[in-house]
Amino acid sequence: MFLQTYFLVPQNADFFFGTFSRCFQDPRIGFPQQSSHAFEEARRLMSACQQPAFVHQAQWVGIGFLLLCGVSLACYLSHPWWVTRSRCERFPALPSLRSRPLSRFPSKDDPDGREIAEYLDQQCRTVGVHPPPVWMLDALARSSNGLAFGMPWRRRVIIDAPLVRCFRTDRDVFRAVIAHELAHLRNRDVDKTYLAFGIWWAFLTVAVMPFGVLTLHSAWSGGPPVIPPGAVRYLVDVPHAVGLMAALTVLVHLIRNSVLRARELHADATAAAQRGYEGAAAIPRALLDPATAGQGHGSARVALGRLTRRLGYWPTPEKRQRVLREPALLTRPTVWELLGAGVVAGVFTASADDLVDTLFRLLWGKLNTRMGDLTVGCAIGAALTGVLAAAVWRTVAASDLEPRPPRAAWLALPAGLVGGYLAGASLPLLTDGTELPATTLEGQGFGWLLRAGPVLLAGAVCATVWLVSVARGLLPRARGRRALYAVVATSVVSFAPWFAVWYSVRRTGRSNGFQPLLGDAPDIGSSIGWYTALSRWTGFTWQPLTVQGRLPFALVGLMLLWLVPLALLLVVGKASGTHADVRPQIRTALLLGLAGGASVIVTAVALPFLARAALPPAVLHYPGTQQDMGFPGVYWHTYIALACVAQGAVAMSISATVPRHRPALVLLGTALTALAADLGRAFAFAMAGCTRLFGASVRQCSVPFVPEVLAEDLRTIALRGLAAVIPATLLGVGTRALAQSRTATQHGTRTASGRRKHDRTRTWLLATALIVLVAADVAAVALALPGDHDVWKTWLRG
Repeated sequence: MFLQTYFLVPQNADFFFGTFSRCFQDPRIGFPQQSSHAFEEARRLMSACQQPAFVHQAQWVGIGFLLLCGVSLACYLSHPWWVTRSRCERFPALPSLRSRPLSRFPSKDDPDGREIAEYLDQQCRTVGVHPPPVWMLDALARSSNGLAFGMPWRRRVIIDAPLVRCFRTDRDVFRAVIAHELAHLRNRDVDKTYLAFGIWWAFLTVAVMPFGVLTLHSAWSGGPPVIPPGAVRYLVDVPHAVGLMAALTVLVHLIRNSVLRARELHADATAAAQRGYEGAAAIPRALLDPATAGQGHGSARVALGRLTRRLGYWPTPEKRQRVLREPALLTRPTVWELLGAGVVAGVFTASADDLVDTLFRLLWGKLNTRMGDLTVGCAIGAALTGVLAAAVWRTVAASDLEPRPPRAAWLALPAGLVGGYLAGASLPLLTDGTELPATTLEGQGFGWLLRAGPVLLAGAVCATVWLVSVARGLLPRARGRRALYAVVATSVVSFAPWFAVWYSVRRTGRSNGFQPLLGDAPDIGSSIGWYTALSRWTGFTWQPLTVQGRLPFALVGLMLLWLVPLALLLVVGKASGTHADVRPQIRTALLLGLAGGASVIVTAVALPFLARAALPPAVLHYPGTQQDMGFPGVYWHTYIALACVAQGAVAMSISATVPRHRPALVLLGTALTALAADLGRAFAFAMAGCTRLFGASVRQCSVPFVPEVLAEDLRTIALRGLAAVIPATLLGVGTRALAQSRTATQHGTRTASGRRKHDRTRTWLLATALIVLVAADVAAVALALPGDHDVWKTWLRG
């Protein structure tokens, strides 16, 4: 909104577009095609000429953001003064300017006050609030309620006068209200609540009102005449601008209400934990929902007001009763909460785009660089994956309180998060088909939702499957939150780069960056049908995998997805005495992975002889050119494809064999297969040189062991293998489920306890295998860093 408001000020638009016009009219700036040096010099001059415009724009947005933060902080700091004013009856959140008749309470001069004071001190010690707050009495209040407020160094609680009488007549109600207000102090809800109010009022006064006024003024005056015709419709289109303003205002309002509802329910749960459900049963009776007080049943407003009460800042009595019965359900997220989190992330992403693009323009003189997209994508991806990981973990933890949901219900969590993100990311696209020379808005409309949305949903579902498997394996054994923190951190490190790649690819103009492209067919041998098909299918490229392969966390993320859960299962299982159930499955996965890698090596040894028997010498000896692929390239692509097929077979075997922890074990087994296939690649090319398969004049039987090449190939094999591992895993799970349904009486009779105890030799072999896999992945990342660094510099320059 600040960025759009910038262009609605005539002086800003005049300066910005005037600067652009002068730059394009400068005779020194052109885009010559004679040499790359001339092109770079012209681009440098253009960047230096346009920099004042972007600096001015960045200052405007920065001042607006600082003003928003300042007003929010001022509202929070002044909330004690507002609370001590008398509140209106119609709008409880809007106090008037008259002082409330408040006095210190209780007074220890009389016996009754001394008894209440001692009781309040005891309640503070019980709840754990230290130092105790300053108690105040509202003598003119007509409700039996309380209110916690104040700065961190001076907390205060207002007690209504009718509540004091309940100390003698209804001690349960008095205790419930006091416990609820003290729970707010213990949970630090005062700061969260009044910061939410402060941000809301700052958003209205600093962002919404100036944006609305300037939009209407620009539409009334016809818009600044200096703006190019392609941008006028975007900047002064009143329906789109008002729609954006209304949508963002409703979004911020709903978020504020959700924060306030959560604080109230959290205080109820804390009070219930102190007193138990019987002692906390008076909370709904004491803390009556002001939105429902005095309303009758059957009125025409009840049906319409039910939805507004559910979305208001005060929780409904039904919700409070449910939380009091089962306080742990408060931590179980709903699909609507994930939908809201996705919308917030989408809006923030679209806003961060403009800011980061402006920053990159100022620093490096290039707009829409891939490095900028990856930077924004990693930040937003970390937030989304962290939210999804915590939501899945808490849902699994709370599943024992209710009947176990069907497996299809797990799709609702990633679907809600992805759907909300796509909706939020589409919100700032005010118009369809408009390109602005001064912003990052692309002329692609909403068509990117159809091509990019399914890919993002598929990735979120894969992440959810891994999270559900890990949570179900760790929660029965884990104690505390260390396992949760480890799983969330692993999810962020492993899945956030994939989201960043998705984000950078979905911005590829009007083309579909998610469509795989088949390889080229060699000119020599194109008349052989199967050879042409082999070269095209094995040489396919997929842009997300290409970009992901240049990120340092590609192999590290895949490694952590099997290392962290299995390590936690071994450590936690050892503490609980249940690790014997995990080690046989790890050994099975390693054996199957080693068998898959050995099969690739055996096939690689036989591959030169098969190629010599199937293809004529003219095809085998064609080395290829820069424009045309030769047989060595097809030979290498074929070996990579065989390694991917082997990983798929291993994944299917593991998922059909092991009963639990399948995602982690599948990744472990395929990681060993990829490592063995990568080492076998050297033997494959050594055999090709020894048999003079490529037409060399002399035999070269030495093994071409080049660490940098092996590191690149390991990453290629591991990433491309995912295309075969994921569907093969699903097929293996389906095969196992079908077999279980047919042999239900015989399946499951063999348990880990029937196996003989692991000796130290097996333990050391298992540890050695895991250490070798980890060391290989880390070494491959380190060896590939120099080549990746050159690619990063290209992305940074644009």
